[in-house]
Amino acid sequence: MTTEILVGLDLGTTSSKAIAQDVLDQQIALVEAATPWTTVAGGTETTSEALFALAAGLLADVVHLAEERVGAVRVVGVGVAGLAESGVLLDGSGEACAPVIAWFDKRGTRELEQAATRTRFLPEQFARRTGLPWDCQAALAKLLWLRSAGVPLTPGHRWSSVPEWVVHRLGGRLVREPSLASRTGLIDQATGAVWHDGAVAAGVPTSLLPPAVPAGTVTGTLRFPHLPRALQGAALTVAGHDHPVAAVGVGAVGPDELFNSSGTADVIARSLPGTLRDDDRELLVRAGLSAGAHVLPGTTLVLGGVRGGLLLRRILGALGATGPSEREWLDLAALGIGELPLGLEVSGAGPTGDDVVLRLRDDVTPAHVWAAATRYTAAETAALIATIESIVGSHRRAVASGGWTRMASVRAAKRSAVEHLEFSELLEPGVVGAALLAGQASGARPLRTGGVCNAPPEPIPVSTGGNP
Repeated sequence: MTTEILVGLDLGTTSSKAIAQDVLDQQIALVEAATPWTTVAGGTETTSEALFALAAGLLADVVHLAEERVGAVRVVGVGVAGLAESGVLLDGSGEACAPVIAWFDKRGTRELEQAATRTRFLPEQFARRTGLPWDCQAALAKLLWLRSAGVPLTPGHRWSSVPEWVVHRLGGRLVREPSLASRTGLIDQATGAVWHDGAVAAGVPTSLLPPAVPAGTVTGTLRFPHLPRALQGAALTVAGHDHPVAAVGVGAVGPDELFNSSGTADVIARSLPGTLRDDDRELLVRAGLSAGAHVLPGTTLVLGGVRGGLLLRRILGALGATGPSEREWLDLAALGIGELPLGLEVSGAGPTGDDVVLRLRDDVTPAHVWAAATRYTAAETAALIATIESIVGSHRRAVASGGWTRMASVRAAKRSAVEHLEFSELLEPGVVGAALLAGQASGARPLRTGGVCNAPPEPIPVSTGGNP
């Protein structure tokens, strides 16, 4: 008997993962590997082929692991999600012609400054049109840097995000998925089309982006002979940007619902029906947020984050609670803390990962410090939500997921700070969301926005030959 399965792939900054689950959402296998980046003189980058080798290795390994667990399988759909601003520049013949620059790389900052001196139109209109801040994170900055480094940008060139390019390399058409394209700085969010005037002002071709296709739409079938036979012929789809795809995984994508991803950053992904006004996009960007397309058609995504998880990790290290037993003791001890001692303060969970500042007086225990840290980070997340709501209105439901939510003290702090909050037991909602969108593309199952609550198996590390 052959089991039909769906595969979701999430290409992340630090690590990438693949999951296999059956068409009834029973999760079978999960594998992960380090995403290969190289530090160079100018910043951090990789190659398109290194990323494809990573993706192909994960697909092969998750299928082999699934076969070990349930016997013969046939993959009916593959969905690829992941990081957005990094991309592959293709020349007129369709070949990659430049390095893949990390989304957090600062290259492009000088080029943006030069563009702003040539015309005030771009920086003045950028937030209103694109929903993004005028900084080096957007793909536009990377394109401007590549041009200044001597890489040509002609009408025959195309820019593809990493998930879009992987799907294309596996056999799908070259397309732009709206949530990923929203991070380029080349899309007018009022229309969903290429921002023609902005591209012209920046001096880049208006034809750089391929045609738009929604997430969960089949773009072709997998045709790569070096992958297992079970994968051949699977329906391919670009699942989209990792944050809204994870929101699909936990089912927090209804009107005015939000997803809280609790990892190194505490990310808020708020879904809104329809399209925002230009004024609202500008207000959100001024408040340190962004606004673009969700993976679901007709839905806007408001995105923001603070470095709550980074602060918590640093506090655990300072307290010597680096092992499971020490963390468990601290977690339980913090639950018994009521009012915090006078003068105890923790700060430093801003959007840029500021230094942690700890102020304390006598009679402060490690449990007090940990309780203060969890409450502070929860309050920072609540303040971020309040900022969003001051512009677009209140949320009606919130779902939190991620590694830090496994600690009872973190859950308690979040529950007291965030209204209408639920917790998902999914450890890896990004790959689950990608698999769900693969199910929609393949016709194996309609996309339910109620999410999946059963936890996937623990990931098995695999080696794909890339640099850590």
